[in-house]
Amino acid sequence: MKTLAIIGSTGSIGGNTLKIYNKNKNIFKLIYLITYKNLNKLKRQYKVYKPNKICLLNNKYLKNTNSKIFISFEKLLKKKKKIDYVISGLASYEAIDINLKLTKLSRNLLIANKESIICGGRYFQKIAKKNKCNIIPIDSEHHCLDFFFKNSKFKIFDIDKVFLVASGGPFFRKKISYNEKISNVIKHPTWKMGKKITIDSSTLANKVLELFEAKILFNLPHNKLKILVEEKSNAHAIIKLKNKITIPIIHKPDMRVPIANSLNLNNKIDLSLDNLKLDFKIPSKKKFPLIKLGYQILKKYGDLGMIYFTVLNERLVKMYLNREIKYGDISKTLVKTFSKKNIINKSKMNLTNKKSIYNAISDAKKIKL
Repeated sequence: MKTLAIIGSTGSIGGNTLKIYNKNKNIFKLIYLITYKNLNKLKRQYKVYKPNKICLLNNKYLKNTNSKIFISFEKLLKKKKKIDYVISGLASYEAIDINLKLTKLSRNLLIANKESIICGGRYFQKIAKKNKCNIIPIDSEHHCLDFFFKNSKFKIFDIDKVFLVASGGPFFRKKISYNEKISNVIKHPTWKMGKKITIDSSTLANKVLELFEAKILFNLPHNKLKILVEEKSNAHAIIKLKNKITIPIIHKPDMRVPIANSLNLNNKIDLSLDNLKLDFKIPSKKKFPLIKLGYQILKKYGDLGMIYFTVLNERLVKMYLNREIKYGDISKTLVKTFSKKNIINKSKMNLTNKKSIYNAISDAKKIKL
């Protein structure tokens, strides 16, 4: 049996993985369920799914826990035997340290945390290779690109454009109010996701982050990366070849598809082709100014520029959720910040080691917004 651990088991990615595990208990042995702080839900999951151990990453919530079923993350990392599949569904750039440590523990690290890949960059890939850990992206767009590159003869030289396909979020066909209410922003039309990523989807910041991730994962040049919108979320990536053949990659908008495929399972989550319509649109840079900023960062800036965007965007989303700023301030502030000369000059730097990455994140946290 293949061993399995789920990091972020109480979140959306963890929940979908557990649904898959529940139907494949003859294939996988569930070793660990791990979450950040949702202790009550973690205990309920232990009773239902019966892993060997459970782990809480935030130690301050660990009071009065039963040591027979709990294991500390520090002790877990000391285990010498590698786990076949580790699912990392933690959110935020703050998860980078955990994901770097997980490369020592995992044979295959299935990662939905784009911020870790963006901030970690080439260093993250280098450490994974050193630890003999296979990084498998399970964001739907990057899963589709990963599938294409692994299963076709085409190389980057043969490709004219790689389109990452967005849903357009809740406002693609609607007028956006600067004072948009949180309740309206978090109503995603096709995906069920957490608040932060749903807000990112509404501003298309999420797609900008995915551009950065694609550049890093597949070593794609900036001029080959573009964004399209298909509102039903059936298409996830499009490969346009230099010979004018265009290949759309589609699957039902359900995270269980990339997770199951990455676990080498046959899934039954079928997309009906009956009356299927794919309507692609180029999103307006005026309505979604972060697209223009994203292209600019890809073209002109280095690793630090991508880190700055990632950290600053997350800070602004948190401020919006805490009602400290208005919805329109998210995009406006990001664009304004990247127009400052000192930020422009710093953003051109490329980073090569762990210390420089953490220094860049720390620096981004201190930038005045």
